[in-house]
Parts: sequence; structure tokens; C-alpha cells
Amino acid sequence: MPTLLHNAFVCTGLAGGFIENGAVLIEGTKIAWVGSLSTLPPQAATTKRKDLGGRVVIPGLINTHAHGGLSMHRGCCDDGDLFQWASALAPHTASLTIEDNRAGCTLAVMEMVRNGITTACDCTRYGAGVFASVASEIGMRSLSGALANSPELRPNGRPNWPLALDETKEAIQVYQGNGLCRFYLGGHSPYSCTPQLLTEVKREADALGLHFVLHVAENRRENEMILAQYGKSPLAWLAELGVLDRRSILAHCVWLDEKDVDILADTGAGVAHNPASNAKLASGIAPVPALRRGGIPVGLGTDSTLSNNCLDLFQEMKLSVLLQRAASLDGMIMGASDAFTMATIEGARVLGWEAEIGSLEAGKEADLVVLSLDHPLGLTAERVLSDIVYHAGPQHVHSVMIAGRTIFEGGCFSMIDEAEIRSAIHKHYQTSEMNKETSDA
Repeated sequence: MPTLLHNAFVCTGLAGGFIENGAVLIEGTKIAWVGSLSTLPPQAATTKRKDLGGRVVIPGLINTHAHGGLSMHRGCCDDGDLFQWASALAPHTASLTIEDNRAGCTLAVMEMVRNGITTACDCTRYGAGVFASVASEIGMRSLSGALANSPELRPNGRPNWPLALDETKEAIQVYQGNGLCRFYLGGHSPYSCTPQLLTEVKREADALGLHFVLHVAENRRENEMILAQYGKSPLAWLAELGVLDRRSILAHCVWLDEKDVDILADTGAGVAHNPASNAKLASGIAPVPALRRGGIPVGLGTDSTLSNNCLDLFQEMKLSVLLQRAASLDGMIMGASDAFTMATIEGARVLGWEAEIGSLEAGKEADLVVLSLDHPLGLTAERVLSDIVYHAGPQHVHSVMIAGRTIFEGGCFSMIDEAEIRSAIHKHYQTSEMNKETSDA
């Protein structure tokens, strides 16, 4: 039976899309109608009704870059820049197994859903279908895959390219038909992949109709390495290789010049902006205002619990504005609407999913979050957006719906036993080689 969510302040994610005393009609997995309760369509007359008690309804938040499998190691490497951090991290992740990856992904998905994230693009070194499997069990939407690298450049790197491709093809066969999962092919980064590998990965991605994911221009040293080796910036070099287009998702993009921004605009590649991670690892601040002025899709990402340390897009929204203002000394350079857009419809655009998710409108998937917000002066369009970006956090998430199904409400998951899962993960960790590596480090 269709469900009508009513008595809510609805933020559709569209321009001017703030509806007081609003309602959302859900039929199956889709949104059938959004509007004021005073203008209900005829089909709403026989629906099941759910009174939201004046709460705020927003589109599900979209995490454009994460590493869920690393969530078991939160807090083990908190200091140093990107390369110092990666070196310190190596002993902790050298013995990771598929089971460890699954445990980490499970923790990550539960945390993301609790924090109002309904879709995530997850990156792993191996086990391309693990995140998709876990996300499906809990009910979250995912774009996932394995990032290949060149063994001769990263001796301990996994997987080799043929294995990553085979795993992804197998995962597509198993999970892509469930309506929640999509997949990509990718490489780790320009400095850890040969040009031959990157072009081959992109060629296979195109053949399968998949997105191509890569970490790019995250750290100044990376840019210096690529410039010394190829005589170009990472973006210029990738453009020359022919691996940038509308299906390319580039994480970080911190160290860009004006020519790099033009390259992104010309190719249509999207950017996953990770403000907390880039700040923690002393990487810098991405030129987000310039990217957005150029019409480049920019979404928000959390990166991993090792480089952040939380999977919280409310934090990323707030930081995305505050860091730009602090760096530019310009209080108008970005605002709450920019951050909210990046966390919703722009994130969907980066992932190539904007026709289905990212905003609340008829015909789209019913992915939404209900927030328990209050304001002493009452909620208005201006105040509610300010509250979402500058004040709200995971503690305000009342419920989460994905594909028309409420998977989290009132602190509890509907499809899993969280306590049982956490107990099993704890027992696994006690016998894992990963625990031994951590103890010896």
C-alpha cells in the first residue's frame, strides 16, 4: 500500500524547494508525489499515513568517496601528511583478508546509515563485491569496486589488475540486478599505476558501461612526482591518456591550477571532495568554488575512518564551507546551499545517478532522511538549511528510507540485529591476523 509521509518540513533539494506542512507520497520504491498537504493528489486518499510530527525531510545524503573496509582501524594512524600516514598505515593493513574487509564494510555501512547516508561510492584494494554485499543486506545503495595498481610500483599492492576485473564482473552478475548496487573499475592513483594499466582499466570500464574511479592530485608531492616523470600535472597527463570523461570520478583534486580546472570542465569528469580528510592529512583545500563556477560536478566524500575519522556528511558539509571562507577570507565564497547541494543532487551527478536519486521529486527513488530539528524561532527555509549544514549531526537523524523501505528508525535498524553483528565482528577481530599486526605495530 502507498504511504504518505506528512506533517513535515520538506527540503526537496531543488531550487526553492522548501515546503512547510509538506508531504511525500511513496509508492513501492518510488516517490509518487511531493507537495503541500493542502494540495494532496486523489491517489493519496487511500494511503497509509505516517505523521512525522513537524520533522524535516531531506534527500538521502550521498557519500562520493569512502573506504569502508578500513573501518576496523579507526584511530591507528592519526598524524603525518598523506605519505607519512600511508607508510605508518602499511603494517596495519598488510594482512587484511576478505573477512576483515567484510567486517570493516559492515561497521562502515551501519555508521553511514545512522548518519543519514543512503548511497556511498566505496573503494577497496580487493573484494570488489564485499561492500555491495554488506550494503544490500542492510538496505543501502552503493557504487563499489576494487582499485587496481601496478605491482612494480607498489610491491605490497593488491589486487593485480586481472583479479580486480574478474571480481568486478562476478559482483555485477550477483548484485547489480537488486536495484541497489552499481559498480565501477578504477586505479589507485597516477603515481601508483602505469599509463598502460590506467588506459586498460578505462578501456574495460567503457566496454562494460561502468564508471572509472581514481585518486588524483591529493597531495603536493604527488603533483611534483608526476610533473618530474611526465612533464605535466596529473590532470593534464590523465587527459592526454584519454581516461577522463563524464564517467570519471576523481577523488580529492586538491592541487589544481586554472588549466586543470579547464580540463575537468572540458571532459565532464566529476570530483569527490573530501574536506576533513584533506585537512587531517595536511593535503590542502580543494578549489571547490572554481570547480563549481566551471560547471564541474562536485560531491562530498568522507574518505576512510583512518583519515577522517568519522563517516559523517553533516561534518563534511559544514567543513566544506568553513575551510573555503577561512582560506579566502571571503565570507560569501560559499554558503549552506552550496554544501547541501554537493551532499545531495551534485553527489548523485558525480556518481551518474542523478536521474534516480539526489532530490525529492516524483519518479525518483524514495531515498530520504527524516531529521528531528527544532529552532527557538521556528523553522523557515533559511533557518532549516542553516540548521542542516551548520548545526545538524548524526544525533538528529530520526529515520532513513531507501528505495521506499525504512531501514533505520529511532536508533534501530529494521533489517539486521546490530548488537549481534557487532559481537560477531569483535570475536572475529580477536582472532584476526589484523589484530596481531596492530598489537605488534
